[in-house]
Amino acid sequence: MLPIIAPDNVRFMPLFAGLGEHDRDMLLKSGRQRQLPRGHLLFAHTDPVTHFYLIMRGTVQLFRATPDGHEKTIAVATSGQTLCEDEVMDACRGHRTNAVAVEDSTVLEFPVAWLKETAKTHSTFALNLLSLISNRAHLAEVEAEHQATMSAAQLVACFMQRLCVLYDFSPKGFDLPYSKTLIASRLGMELETFSRTLVKLRDHGITIQGNRVVITDLARVAEYVCSACSISGECTTHQAMEKKVSEIASSKSSTSSKPI
Repeated sequence: MLPIIAPDNVRFMPLFAGLGEHDRDMLLKSGRQRQLPRGHLLFAHTDPVTHFYLIMRGTVQLFRATPDGHEKTIAVATSGQTLCEDEVMDACRGHRTNAVAVEDSTVLEFPVAWLKETAKTHSTFALNLLSLISNRAHLAEVEAEHQATMSAAQLVACFMQRLCVLYDFSPKGFDLPYSKTLIASRLGMELETFSRTLVKLRDHGITIQGNRVVITDLARVAEYVCSACSISGECTTHQAMEKKVSEIASSKSSTSSKPI
């Protein structure tokens, strides 16, 4: 098996925070690299849970299929994120979702026994793992609240901000990293509803034309979206967006102040 050369987004992910470089790299060497062409299934609903995964490159959709053939997207995981740690730690026998590559992807897979043994022998890793699972549960609670209290337009506006932060895009303009169909499924709405909603965002600081997104006025977005969210004061996404806009403003100020 070829040696694993993990990219920085994996080597320095929160799961390995606080571990020495030697310990971290030794743990990563236990993984097996696996290539997933676009559309390839990583695992299927009810398949035995045999591995824990780190996404090295690409994007993976987690979804369930309804009896009438519709897909409900549970999550969209991208590079530097993990899969199946909750299923492993609660001794789930079968996968609760299907997992498919949205684009050509690479994952690092570890046997179930590796995750459990590593958590036993590395207390720092165990605490990081607990934090990861806890944060994911908290985000699920927040999403459930948003689904119950926000309009479709507010849900989409919130999601666009999260994409901007997750992929480190510029608010001045970025292309959607995956299809509108997938985004609509992730937000629990029909594609037609999603498409109609995009037009409404122009009045609230976001312009979307085709796959191009421009956040024109963060203050208006915050007033429209964050005012309806119970965690707006501690939202890391909003804080990161404010920082991005501040950096852009500082850059413009610095440029305009230069002598001609």
